[in-house]
Amino acid sequence: MKKYYWILLFLLAAQVGLGQKSPNDYVNVFTGTSNSRWMLFPGPTMPFGMVKLSPDNQANVWNGGYEYAISSISGFSHVHGMSLSGVSFMPFVGDLFFGEEYPKLFPGTADGPFGNMWTAGYRSRYTKESEKGSPGYYSVHLLDHKVTVELTATKRCGMIRSTFPKSDKSYLLLDFDSPTEELTEILDVGFKKISDTEIEGAITFKNGYADNTTVYFRSKFNKKIKGMDGWQYEPYTGKDVNYGVQWRRECELTKDIGTFSGKAQSGIVLHFETSEGEQVVTSTGLSFVSLENAAMNLESELGSLDYDFDKVVAHAKKEWNDLLSVVEVKGKEEDKEKFYTNFYRSFTGKNLMSDVNGEYVDMCENVQTVQAPAKAVYSSDALWGTQWNLFPLWTLVAPEYANSFANSLIELQRHGGWIPEAPVGLEYSPIMGAQHQNALLISAYQKGIAQFNPEEVFEMIKHDYTTPGIEHPCGGVAGNRHMKDYMEYGYVPEETGAASNTMEYAFDDWCLGQFGLALGKKRDAKFFLERSGNYKNLFDKETGYLRRRHKDGSWADDFDPFRMGTEGGWNGPGYMEGNAWLYTWFAPQDLPGLMKLMGKDEFNRRLEEGFEKGHVDLTNQPNLQAPFLFNYSGKPWLTQRYSRMVANKFFSTSPYSAWLGEEDEGQMGAFYCLLSMGLFEMKGGCSVEPYYDLSSPVFDEMIIHLDRNYYQGKKFVIRTQNNSPENDYIRSISLNGKIIDEPRLMHKDIVSGGELVISLGDTPDMEYWR
Repeated sequence: MKKYYWILLFLLAAQVGLGQKSPNDYVNVFTGTSNSRWMLFPGPTMPFGMVKLSPDNQANVWNGGYEYAISSISGFSHVHGMSLSGVSFMPFVGDLFFGEEYPKLFPGTADGPFGNMWTAGYRSRYTKESEKGSPGYYSVHLLDHKVTVELTATKRCGMIRSTFPKSDKSYLLLDFDSPTEELTEILDVGFKKISDTEIEGAITFKNGYADNTTVYFRSKFNKKIKGMDGWQYEPYTGKDVNYGVQWRRECELTKDIGTFSGKAQSGIVLHFETSEGEQVVTSTGLSFVSLENAAMNLESELGSLDYDFDKVVAHAKKEWNDLLSVVEVKGKEEDKEKFYTNFYRSFTGKNLMSDVNGEYVDMCENVQTVQAPAKAVYSSDALWGTQWNLFPLWTLVAPEYANSFANSLIELQRHGGWIPEAPVGLEYSPIMGAQHQNALLISAYQKGIAQFNPEEVFEMIKHDYTTPGIEHPCGGVAGNRHMKDYMEYGYVPEETGAASNTMEYAFDDWCLGQFGLALGKKRDAKFFLERSGNYKNLFDKETGYLRRRHKDGSWADDFDPFRMGTEGGWNGPGYMEGNAWLYTWFAPQDLPGLMKLMGKDEFNRRLEEGFEKGHVDLTNQPNLQAPFLFNYSGKPWLTQRYSRMVANKFFSTSPYSAWLGEEDEGQMGAFYCLLSMGLFEMKGGCSVEPYYDLSSPVFDEMIIHLDRNYYQGKKFVIRTQNNSPENDYIRSISLNGKIIDEPRLMHKDIVSGGELVISLGDTPDMEYWR
C-alpha cells in the first residue's frame, strides 16, 4: 500500500481514538434499499457522478437493481441512473458449465435454488455480515465464488478490487445486459481487446425514456488476461420457462476472441489464473460520447491517482466529507445518522453526462461541447416537486452544485429549444406534468447566486409558458402538453388533461411573474401574475374543492375528493399522483386567496382533520407543503407540531422504511434535511425577496458553513433551546438578538451570517403569534 493510504488510515484512527466521528461515519448507505427504485443503491458514487457502481440482484422490474432483502448478487454495474444502465462485471470461480452442455453464463434468479442448472447461473450468495458500505466505498464476500469484492469510484470511473482464491478457473464475467427497472432493449454491442491488460466496448440500448443511448467503456486490469471468450444466447421467446428462466435456449460460446459483436443476452468471459488472496483490480472509465473519451476519462481521473484503489477511496471519502461537513449538527446520534444519510442522498441522484473535455451527446444525438457558464450537463428524473426539497437545499448549502445543475438546463435548451423538465439521458422525457425545474433558475437569480444571463433565461422560460408543448423532432415531448387549452380556457379541461395541471401551471406562472418583477419587466410580470390566479377557475363553491371541469364550464361528474386510481393506484381521476383533496391545497403562490375561497375556519378545520385522519399524503411531492400551511392560516403552532411529527416518526435509517414513499433521486432526503433545520420554502424561493417558513428544528444546534464564493456570511447558526421530544412548540425566536414575531426568515438574513435562537416548550404560546 502507498504511503498516502497509511497517512489516511492514521488520521482516521486518530479520529476514532479521540471519539470523533466525521459526517461520512453517520451515512448509512443501505437506508431505504429495500423496495426501492433503480436509482437508489448502496455502492459508491460521487456527488452528481456519472458512475454509480453498485451490486445488483434483480432485473427488469419496477424496483430493479439492488434489493436489500435478497441475499444474493448477480453483478456489479457502473450506471444506476433513471433509465440508464451499463457495464456489469461479476467475479466467478469454478466451472462455467453444468456438465458439458449447460453454461452458467446468465445472472440466475433471486428465488431459484442454488446449484440448480436452470436458475443459479453465475449468481452468488452472500451474508449481510460481510457487506460493508460508506460514501465512496463498498465491499462484500461472495460465498459461492469465495471472492471478496470492493468497489470505489470517481466521477466518471469505477474500480473493482476482487480478492480471489487460488484457482486456474478465476474469471471476470462482463454481461452486456445490465439490469434496470425499465424494459430495456439492447440494440448493439461491440467489444475489442486493446492489450493483455485493456479492453474497450460500447453498448447501445433503448427504453421508454432513453432512446438509442450508447455507453462506452475502457477497462484496465492490473493483471494480464489469460484468455477471453464471448457468449451469445438465442433470443428469449417466453417458452420453456423453469423458475422464471428459459433454460432450453442455445448459447454460442466463441473461444479466444480479440473482438466481439452481439445484441441482447451476450457477454465476455475474462480468464485469469490467481494465487491465494491475489487481487485483480478492474479500472473502468465511462463516456456517453465515444470510446476515445472513455479512455480519456479513465486516464484523467484514475491515472492521476496512480490507479491505486486505496487512493481513490481516500479521494472519494474526502470529497464527500467536505460536502457533508458544510452542515454541522449537535443532537442525538440517531438523528445525526438520519440527517447525514439524507444529506448524502440529496446529491447521489443526478447523473453527469459530459466528459472531462466537456463533450456530451445532446437530445438530437449530436456531439456538443459544454459552453460557459455551464461546466457540465446532467441526466435526471423529472424535476416535478423539487421546488420544495432539492432546490432549496442545494441553493443554501451547495450553491456551486445548484448553479451547475441550473446551467445544465440552460445548455440543453440552447440545443433543443426548450428547457427540459425531465432530461433523462439528456432527452425530452414526458414523465410528469409541469415545469418546476424553472424554480431553480428563478430562485438562483432571486438569491443572488445565478451565474447566467437572466434576460436570456427569462425569455427561455417565457417561451415555454406561452407556446403549446410539442412532440420534439428529436424525440419525446417538450414544454407543457396542455398549454394550448390552459391559455384558451384559463384551465386545463377534463377532455384534454388533468385538473392538477392547472394548479401547477398557475404556480409556474407566478414564479415567472416574480422573475419579471425582479427584472423590471412590468408588463410580463402583470400578465403572468394575473394568470397565476387561474387555479380559482377550478374551485367549486358547492363542494369547497378544486374540481375537474369540462370545456363548456360544467363540472365533471362522479366527484369524490378522496378517490384515487383503481386498486390503490397513484393517480386519482384528473390528478397527477394525487386526488382533489390533496390538490385543493396546491396554491402556494396565493394562500390568502385560497383561504378566502374556502373560508379561513374551514381551511384550518379541514387541514387539521387531514393530519388526524390520514388524508394528508407526505409520501409524494404534491402535498409536502401541508405541515407549513398553518403558518399562513394563523396557527403556526400546528406547523411546529406536525413538521416535528413528520421528521421524527416518518423517517428512519432502516433499509425497509426509510421514507414515507419513493425517495425520488434525493427529493425525500432533501425534504428531511429541511424539516430538521426547521426551514421550508413555500414559494420555492421564487419570490423577489425569498424567505423560509420557520418551524421547530430537530437538533440542539446546526451550523451552516456558507460558501463565501456566493454569500457574504461565514456561517449561520440555528440554536434550539429546551429541545426535547416533548417540546414541539416555539415559545420565542430571535435573530442576532432581535425578537422575531412571525414564522418566517428572509434568505438574505441567513446568508449574511448570524445566529437564530429558537426556544421550545411543550405547549403552544398562542399569544406570541398574535
